[in-house]
Amino acid sequence: MVQSAVIGSVKRLVPSPVRLWAKDILNARRVRRNPGRIALVVEILPAYAACGGRILWIGCRRYTKDYGRLLEKNGGECWTVDIELKHAKWGERGRHLTGDLLLIDQLVPAGSFDSVLCNGVFGFGVDTRPAQLAALRAMATILKPGGRLLLGWNTERIEDPLGLDFVQETFAGDDLTEHGTRWAIPEAGYVYEFLRRRDES
Repeated sequence: MVQSAVIGSVKRLVPSPVRLWAKDILNARRVRRNPGRIALVVEILPAYAACGGRILWIGCRRYTKDYGRLLEKNGGECWTVDIELKHAKWGERGRHLTGDLLLIDQLVPAGSFDSVLCNGVFGFGVDTRPAQLAALRAMATILKPGGRLLLGWNTERIEDPLGLDFVQETFAGDDLTEHGTRWAIPEAGYVYEFLRRRDES
């Protein structure tokens, strides 16, 4: 009871914007310590950076602000997209789009990207099977033939996206890292899928 009274007093004294800022900082620190996120930064992003080309990172938050720099280490060009305008500040300056992933193929021309990195979106906004299918169709459209797709998803939030017929028809597994085409990180409840768009020519 004393603790709740103290918390109530702090909330009254600290302005709402300051509380939200502090919450965002704490969340970013928590996310960075997640085993799945560590694997992403230490191994996965460098693997995509080594491929170069035009890369699209989907979803921007405080903890993703350095991803563009990591992805451009080998001369690649990173673009970002987020559905919320307020998150544009964490995107790539001059190369950020605000829009819905399900309609990304209406924002950029077909075959625009060599790699599309979609992590932490399926299960955190793109949740239903129809939404997943729409997102995968849109991402396939903006990828070049043979282009790479990273799909990171939470095993406790959604069904396996690879169960969709569209994925099997449109993509093949990609041995981009030493972990094979699927890297499961059980302690994080997370899976990374490494996919490559089939070349239809």
